[in-house]
Amino acid sequence: MALDIQTLFYKKIKRQQFNRTIGLFGATTIGVGALMGAGIYVLIGEAAKTAGPSLILSYLLCGLLAYATTLLYAELARVIPRSGGGYTYAYDALGSIGGFTTGWFLALGSLFASGIYAIGFAEYSVALTGIKLTPFEIRLIAAGITLLLAALNLMPSKNRKFNLQNWVIWGNVIILAFLITVSFFHLNPDIAKPVFPKGFGGTFGAISIIYISFFGFQLIANNADEIIEPEKTIPKAMKISMLISIALNLLVAIAAIMTIPWKELSESQAPLVLVANKVLSGKGWVIISIGGILASLGALSSTLVSQSRQTYAMGKDKFFPDSLGKLDSKTKQPKMALLIGAGLVALLLLSFDVNFIAKAANFSLIISLLPVSLALWKIYRDNPAVKPKAKWKHYLPHATLIINLGLLMSLGIVSLAFGQQLALVGAAIYFFYSRKREKKGKAGLNIILEDKKKFSLFSTNKVIVTMSNPETQKSLLMFSDTLLAKKGGEVVVLAIKNVPSNIDFYEALSEAGETLEIIKRSVTMAKDKNIKIQPVVRASRDVAMGIIDAAEELKSHLIIMGFPKPQLDGKPGILIKVLKNSYTDVIVLNLKIRSENFKPKKIGVYVHDAANLNLMLVCATAVAEKHGAKVIMKAFLPEKYNKRQKAKIDKMMIESLETYNSPALYEINVSVSNNPLEDLIAQSKTLDVLIVGTEQLGNENKFEQSLPFQLARHAHCSIILVKTVSKFKRLINGL
Repeated sequence: MALDIQTLFYKKIKRQQFNRTIGLFGATTIGVGALMGAGIYVLIGEAAKTAGPSLILSYLLCGLLAYATTLLYAELARVIPRSGGGYTYAYDALGSIGGFTTGWFLALGSLFASGIYAIGFAEYSVALTGIKLTPFEIRLIAAGITLLLAALNLMPSKNRKFNLQNWVIWGNVIILAFLITVSFFHLNPDIAKPVFPKGFGGTFGAISIIYISFFGFQLIANNADEIIEPEKTIPKAMKISMLISIALNLLVAIAAIMTIPWKELSESQAPLVLVANKVLSGKGWVIISIGGILASLGALSSTLVSQSRQTYAMGKDKFFPDSLGKLDSKTKQPKMALLIGAGLVALLLLSFDVNFIAKAANFSLIISLLPVSLALWKIYRDNPAVKPKAKWKHYLPHATLIINLGLLMSLGIVSLAFGQQLALVGAAIYFFYSRKREKKGKAGLNIILEDKKKFSLFSTNKVIVTMSNPETQKSLLMFSDTLLAKKGGEVVVLAIKNVPSNIDFYEALSEAGETLEIIKRSVTMAKDKNIKIQPVVRASRDVAMGIIDAAEELKSHLIIMGFPKPQLDGKPGILIKVLKNSYTDVIVLNLKIRSENFKPKKIGVYVHDAANLNLMLVCATAVAEKHGAKVIMKAFLPEKYNKRQKAKIDKMMIESLETYNSPALYEINVSVSNNPLEDLIAQSKTLDVLIVGTEQLGNENKFEQSLPFQLARHAHCSIILVKTVSKFKRLINGL
């Protein structure tokens, strides 16, 4: 290994963290960038078609409703100032399923919204150049700019991505402010009459169309780990960016509806171009196209970067693959989360039309707000001390839940149908993948002590060898090497650090000196004996479950452990918990002599249960071939046995011979006994090793009275206990 074990261990347990470089201005810029996307350039026409001149009131009402949700997020950011946004809030307050539901729909909503922004960039760019392209070619450009922006955001330049956003986002704001200012000299209130040609229904109907334009504020919270004093900065940035967005949207709506007749606006694909051309003597389309490009770029960049932070948080909590929950050591960014997010956006753009993407974005973003409202309600209920002084804020969870439920129901049958499909996909991922990983992530943490992860196209058989007692380390290591000489594979040496529930895993590992010493001794022994091993330290809430979970996470097919000392505290022993709960084969070694003196010549195999027979014979032949020993297969019949009992023993012996694949000598010994335990203990004086399969396990007392356990305690020779797990049981566990 390039680094010694101790140096490598402390390097591995040092967590990569974001740099806190974003102040109030930078945080506000993220929010404004996402809020002032291409929606304002396009959706105003659709809103005019639905509401007529009353769309001014639609924008005002929509802004107020969205501001209520902003206050909800601001409150949660004050209480839980951590990266991940709505997902983190829901996960902390509602637990696994609430967190995943919020994170799933927020992630999807951000991906779909990014697709809309990317298409906006492509369409405005094409319009500015005057080149005519097919819809697919436009989507191809959109996919390209998405991947390019992701790459630019990964460049290791200090504060570069936020400087880029500053120029793009505030450039768009300046263009809109300029258009508003010039338009106010051309206002004609008379063309905005009648105010309610579509009735109040049209006014409220337009809200569901434009509500997506007010979603970007929550992206600020996704970057909490990079924001200076997040508990103060995030709430301020959210409120400021939302107020800027409300003001600009409302003023643009006034300028548009009082400059161009609302019917003309409703029929235009680029309504602000009509406004700009009128107030700027036909040259306005150039400025609006530039504004649309900047708005799309700003929103796309903000959403891609912020979405990667939320995906990172979900990866860190094991809902998504581990690679998505890691920070790049150089850039201090979630590199894989950003690149995979951009790749998925590009794939969506090339696979689906804009109509599907828009409807999916609407549904995903609105439904993700519902668990967030429930999260704040639960926090207020469980922790009254965190409630704000202002009494009216106590009703934010209830108000926002009603608002967003109403908006969800107004989306229409097509959006709801799309949403149902997305929910089913999310449910399948959660119940068949994420739930189990997240649960195990809470239970323990593996630290694999390798400089670089080995790459192989083929999976390697891994044998977990648990180490805790210095007296048995050498014998366990030598036995595992002997076994692998027969079966092939890789030895994984595992040491467990038991961690109380109130202690962080990384914090506990920083004080894992004794556990590390076990690993260091194992590495030294392995080097002396020329045995290749993979050292692993695991922090776990429970030692037995730590062994089981480590075997599963490392895709091990076998656990080898030493026979434990008697338990004195009355708690279930580690051994029985591993044997009872493991979905991996287990071998338990109880050597009665020192490992250097272990040179067996007679190896007994107690043939009693066909379920464990194959692995028992593998152990027997592996040891026999190494030491030139004879394998003696033993079985017992009761004194008054019948033909059926004799046939059963005969069948198992035949199966033993058919399974036996070794040049080592063997012997078959079938005798009569009404007390196999006493006879085996007596015969163990003539054996060097006795291999026994474990029986069906009940409670600890039942196991301690079982034949295998009693043999391990009282036999005169060394004992190897074997437990084999059926393929069916492994399959069920995999599901």
